[in-house]
Amino acid sequence: MIPEGGFVLATSFLFYLMIYAILALSTNLEYGYTGIPNLGKVLFYFVGGIVTAVLVTRTYDAVLGIEDPLSAVSAARRVELAASDPALALGLFAAALVASGLVAGLLGYLASYPALALKGPTLSIALLIFGEAARVFVRTYEPLVGGVFGISGIANPFVFLRDPMATTAAYLVTVALITLLVLILVERLSNSPFGRVMKAVRDDELAAYSLGKDVAAVRGRVLFIGSGLAGIAGSLYTFYSQAIFPDDFIPSLTFFVLTMVIVGGVANNLGVVVGALLMSVIERLSQASTLALFGIHVPFDISYVRYAVTGALIVLFLLYRPRGLIEERPVKTPLYDVLSEDRKASRTASERVEGKG
Repeated sequence: MIPEGGFVLATSFLFYLMIYAILALSTNLEYGYTGIPNLGKVLFYFVGGIVTAVLVTRTYDAVLGIEDPLSAVSAARRVELAASDPALALGLFAAALVASGLVAGLLGYLASYPALALKGPTLSIALLIFGEAARVFVRTYEPLVGGVFGISGIANPFVFLRDPMATTAAYLVTVALITLLVLILVERLSNSPFGRVMKAVRDDELAAYSLGKDVAAVRGRVLFIGSGLAGIAGSLYTFYSQAIFPDDFIPSLTFFVLTMVIVGGVANNLGVVVGALLMSVIERLSQASTLALFGIHVPFDISYVRYAVTGALIVLFLLYRPRGLIEERPVKTPLYDVLSEDRKASRTASERVEGKG
């Protein structure tokens, strides 16, 4: 029998690891493969959460006839409805994932237009400011998702199982499958002819344009896919926390995810997952609640240590290991495989000739 405290700790760590992996993979597509410094990543993550919260709460409230969606009583009624109607709960879960991905993706596509006029640091700062301005607006506009107080009662889609551990386990398996699908999607995309085009845009935009590549279209597609994946991650997070609070989506999260990409390996999906694992461990060990489990108590806010470590890792890796823990590899398209086989055949033939000589 697994202790309840240990179960909660383990599942919480695994869930955040998978959410970070999705965010890091989406960031890797934009920054690692295409060279788009999207420091507004947390905005699209937040948009996914907002779309999920609005869709789910408005639907439950319409069914129940709720007029005060922000009250605790209304939240409890929504959860009870989800527990008694599995089809509705699972249907809303699927609809929220799709809607969150599409809305965040479309917003990312619109963000590709300023990306055409702005470059490098200017683009980074513009996206960062845009994301923070949107968060502050949602934080002060209560009718959307409750303003600074947020909104709860966004039921876990498996709440109908009634047992908390079974509900959490079922949701964790679902998130794991979605994360695996995202990894497969990103890996296949980056190792396709389009992956070569993304790297061409990253390495020399003018050269890519001179070879007939539509740089604007490439940036738009990449931001649509990357932002859509971030929106899906935001939706998954909202269902896990069963609530949404604007102050959970602060700019430091973007830099935390970017550190995963830099540490793990830019333009290497496996490296990015390794970076997500490393940073997840650092995050968990820099939480007072985790340290308290081991009898460790510090007389200051240890979360600031995490911020310092994140900044130090970015600087150290950019200076001494800019390619990350796992270096970038050639794009493995069908042509790459053919050329690799030709090289192997030529090497084998040369060895045979030398052996006969």
